[in-house]
Amino acid sequence: MSQTPPLLSEARLCQAIAALPGLPPLVADLLAEMEHAEGLNFSVLAQRITADQGLALRVLRLANSSFYGLSGRVASIEDAIVILGLRALYTLVLNAAAMRAITRPPCAGFNELAFWRHSIAVAVAARALALACRKNPDIAFTHGLLHDIGQLLLASCFPDEYRQTLVCAHEHAATRLNDERALLGVEHAQAGALLAAQWGLPPELVTAIAQHHAPESEAADLLHLADILAHALLEDDTPIPPLSPAAWQRLALDETKLLPVLARIDHDFEETCKALLVG
Repeated sequence: MSQTPPLLSEARLCQAIAALPGLPPLVADLLAEMEHAEGLNFSVLAQRITADQGLALRVLRLANSSFYGLSGRVASIEDAIVILGLRALYTLVLNAAAMRAITRPPCAGFNELAFWRHSIAVAVAARALALACRKNPDIAFTHGLLHDIGQLLLASCFPDEYRQTLVCAHEHAATRLNDERALLGVEHAQAGALLAAQWGLPPELVTAIAQHHAPESEAADLLHLADILAHALLEDDTPIPPLSPAAWQRLALDETKLLPVLARIDHDFEETCKALLVG
């Protein structure tokens, strides 16, 4: 019996990615400034952010969140930039740009609000894990926020095809990954990595997105566990992905390190959602 050919191909996926708008110059500027920040003019940067009301609101809300301990005391964008730092600001700008670049309504059955809430949960979990593992928490947060961007890409650019994977996953009470492979011929981790590479994002982020279900690197290990914790703590209807024993062993976490991480995720999640899911 011949197998049904996949509904998509990497070539079609690459064509769809190439047709998307590029990231705004502010993203590239911030990425460059993180390498050479000596001459950064915070006043000019604040003016550029203020011109985007949705982004300005995100920046102020996050700077005033309990995570930074200054609730209600940060009133200006320039002060918020100082509080957040370039890395966190880059994450906010990148997230806003990604949300706007993939603007087509996703396919029937794809819950976009649930998608972004899960992405934020993984970002919060990755940041908490990074602190416990003495890694850069802002880089981990960025990785978590964009880890599933391939799902949004597939759902928006190929709504009819992706809807079939959602139906199959629901019928099988399984994760989408196997159905994506079987029906589409590509999976969301691959799609997200291709998109991140096309946008010129850092190679470490591209690798973490590509490997977050099958980790083979330090960044992907942390992101992989953050994804599992987010699924478990949100108690949604999505099956919890299997844990990679190798990733767990490489992270070298134990109960004394993990329990504070769980408390941190629970504490930060809803407030971070309020900061990011606006505009």
